[in-house]
Amino acid sequence: LEQHSPSVSFALTQQKLFSNYSPVIGFYIYEPIEYWNSTVQEHLKTLGQGFNKISWIDNYFNYLKVANVSASTKSDFINILKNSFLKSPEYQHFTEDIIFSKNGDEYDIIASRMYLVARTTEKTREEVVELLERLRPLSLINSIKFIVFNPTFVFMDRYSSSVVSPILTSGFSVLTVLILTFFLVINPLGNFWLILTVTSVELGVLGLM
Repeated sequence: LEQHSPSVSFALTQQKLFSNYSPVIGFYIYEPIEYWNSTVQEHLKTLGQGFNKISWIDNYFNYLKVANVSASTKSDFINILKNSFLKSPEYQHFTEDIIFSKNGDEYDIIASRMYLVARTTEKTREEVVELLERLRPLSLINSIKFIVFNPTFVFMDRYSSSVVSPILTSGFSVLTVLILTFFLVINPLGNFWLILTVTSVELGVLGLM
């Protein structure tokens, strides 16, 4: 990447000041969904399992519970959200996390976001790569349309491709040589030295020799 690009600047700041913390992942829902529907609510909880969440919807449900108010219909859900919850000083910062669209006299939520904080143990690159590989397939097959993003993912993609791909390629090469030498080289000692030579070359390609 370009040395002075925003991604590089972010990564350097992240590494310098927040390297002891897990990455904060943006979770963006980019379609209207029925947030007031209990089935959708359970689905969102399932998607957030395994993470600590910074979420307007979790805070909103807690707000309704404390106020002992029901919001099981669309009109009640959105009216209380717009006119009460988001106007409370302690919840006003969630205003930027919800996009409303006016349709006649009604409002719809056409997009929203929350933040997921990964519960990684050692904060290693491998854990972040594994996390990325877990979330991306979900975003492609899930009934709720969402994307996940953190600037660190740009570097994790490169890390994943630079580590996993060479290992797979080298492993495949060694396996191919094993199969070919089994049939073509009759002398067992010749087989051994050929396999050892190819293995040494592949390890050198990986930078291990």
